[in-house]
Amino acid sequence: MTFIRPKPIYTVAKKEFIDNIRNKWIIILTMLFVILIIAFSYVAGGQTGDDTFGNMQNTVFGLLGISSLLIPLIAIILGFSTISGEAETGSLYVVLSYPIKRIEVLIGKLLGLGAVISLSVLLGFGFGGIIIAITVGTESFQGYLAFILLSIFIGLIYLSLSICISSYCKRRITSIGGGIVIFFWSIIYGTVIIAVFLGAGYEFSDFMRGNIPDWFFNSVILSPSDMYQTTVQRAFDVKTIETAGFSVSIPEFLSLPVLLIAQFIWFIIPLVIAYFLFKRRDI
Repeated sequence: MTFIRPKPIYTVAKKEFIDNIRNKWIIILTMLFVILIIAFSYVAGGQTGDDTFGNMQNTVFGLLGISSLLIPLIAIILGFSTISGEAETGSLYVVLSYPIKRIEVLIGKLLGLGAVISLSVLLGFGFGGIIIAITVGTESFQGYLAFILLSIFIGLIYLSLSICISSYCKRRITSIGGGIVIFFWSIIYGTVIIAVFLGAGYEFSDFMRGNIPDWFFNSVILSPSDMYQTTVQRAFDVKTIETAGFSVSIPEFLSLPVLLIAQFIWFIIPLVIAYFLFKRRDI
């Protein structure tokens, strides 16, 4: 039986975290998240005719499109070469020459890089949320807190996917290609589903009438980014999405627990696959 030891995991995680602090990741990301929150809050306030910041819900909904791309991109950048890159340079061989198990290395890297994402999101969105709360009040505070936690988790999902690709690819350059594929899937997925929707004989006017098949809504679980946006909307107890001149009601079967379970599956499966790939890898 394989026993996982906390100390080697902590050592690897600490190294990954400190290395990224030296690269100033946390400072840059934190400042970027603060700027985004303040900017979108001001825009949300302007849309309602106020000269002050918008409330938390309007700010988050305005920011969702960017955060659902930016956070996954950051996670992919952090994780794409964590195995393949170090294997190519030989540093992974040095690490594995010590009495440490591969699963401990994998978990340590996930925790260390995940801590970078978590801290930057927590500080950035947290500080921005404090500014909004002081300015316009704490309405929808619970939803905003859920948004922060879900933003951290979407980062961990894409970090898990990125590490999985890095465990499979032999070279750093191929890992970059795999990361690009994952990222562009997040970008084009919505367009692909709309194309399938129209190809199935439906029209945009069907959105207005609410004539939308169940498969269209179920397909959201095939994209972590789209699922993240839907889950955040559910966290704010929003049942109808109004955008681009039409209104779409989120079906009841896409409940918050169902979406959270689906996201957890997206997180754990790539991690398990990464372990078996890494275990069989010849360093």
